[in-house]
Amino acid sequence: MQPKIAVVLGSGGLRGISQVGVLKVLEDENIKIDHIVGCSMGSLIGALYCCGHTTDNILKLAMNLKREHWFDIKIGKMGLCSGEQALTIMKLLTQKRKFSETDISLSIVAADLNAGEEVVFSEGSVAEAVRASISIPGVFMPYQKGEMLLVDGAVVNPTPIDIAFNNGADIVIAVDLSYASTFCKINNFFDVIIKSIDIMEHELMKNRINDDKVVMIRPDVGHISPSSFDYMEEAVALGEIATKEMLPTITELIAKYNKVD
Repeated sequence: MQPKIAVVLGSGGLRGISQVGVLKVLEDENIKIDHIVGCSMGSLIGALYCCGHTTDNILKLAMNLKREHWFDIKIGKMGLCSGEQALTIMKLLTQKRKFSETDISLSIVAADLNAGEEVVFSEGSVAEAVRASISIPGVFMPYQKGEMLLVDGAVVNPTPIDIAFNNGADIVIAVDLSYASTFCKINNFFDVIIKSIDIMEHELMKNRINDDKVVMIRPDVGHISPSSFDYMEEAVALGEIATKEMLPTITELIAKYNKVD
């Protein structure tokens, strides 16, 4: 019996596109993914992948969809961008699928400002869950859903490994970009906000991972600005390199599980 493998795609701004490279290598190595947990940028990539987009197609979309497509600046009381365009794009790219209709089981993490709690989506509209999870405080207006006022999941759980185990994973392959916050140069307003969140994420992740069933992948993207649309291909390539470096650990862990079973 094969282990149930979950992939956790974390936050990291536009550096998070490196996670496409992670998925590509796992796919090339025929490592079956049973569940994906996404947070912030990881929720967007995970949603596209679970809704049938190939890694090559996700990269093409990332290169063709520019800043003005995602960031509809309307300067409201709660954020610079309304997020309406982002939601429209996600509805189109996910074909308005619900979680029950995805090709791979999916969970998405956001934060509810009203309750001060983590919210995990595993039912309903995939596009709406992504819209909530990518709502960087101050950049996107929070997403209102019922009584909840939802923002970026990175505020509470930037690399939600616990959610993967809660969904029955035997082995978790997680992408952590929180370490990269100490390297990038701050160039603009967006960078200030992302850098602030990055520092918080880095502190949240300290001493958090101590499980031999978790394989951490850390793409070397610290030099890439979290707000830059100019390094998509490089980021994906760095994701591939980091994953290939960890392949022996991944395959050994799978083999150990099969042997014990």
